[in-house]
Amino acid sequence: MQLHLKHRKASRIIKRVTEITTDGGLPKTGQTMIYQPGDDGSYQMGYPIGGVQRFIDNGDGTIIDMATGLMWIKDPQAAGLRSSMYWYDAINACENLDYAGHDDWRMPNINELLSIVDHSRYDPAFDLMYFIPFPDTWTPNWSSTVCAPWLDGAWCMYPYDGYKTVWSRISDMCFVRPVRGGQS
Repeated sequence: MQLHLKHRKASRIIKRVTEITTDGGLPKTGQTMIYQPGDDGSYQMGYPIGGVQRFIDNGDGTIIDMATGLMWIKDPQAAGLRSSMYWYDAINACENLDYAGHDDWRMPNINELLSIVDHSRYDPAFDLMYFIPFPDTWTPNWSSTVCAPWLDGAWCMYPYDGYKTVWSRISDMCFVRPVRGGQS
């Protein structure tokens, strides 16, 4: 007997809590240069505290973010997500993905997607040791977050520099980097 989607998702949430734990907080931006007193380079606030490693490579194509507790796919192309796609197709691709022994992947919200950005880097704006970019870093990555003022739009992130923007959910195509875990 197959459980209703609502019940399958509820059991996944319980599974997530037991698999992924974190003592982290908001991640550092990566800015170390001081451009003006009081900027982030002055304070360098955020996780990791005490030099704790932020990302853990599980060796199965997934990465754990110790700051957020989220599990990311290291290389979405290795998971079969090789091309850009429309927003609705990206949601379906994530929801139906079975990768590295997990079948509860989803499209990240915009805050989750921006949490992997390292503002001290560009092209791409994240650590290549843990995240393999798509060949085109100028094509954004979708988030599941709809833009309130423009309901046909959804928030995206340019991997090139971590810039947040809005693209049309109906007519634009972007890449997707699935995630699992988090709170619901």
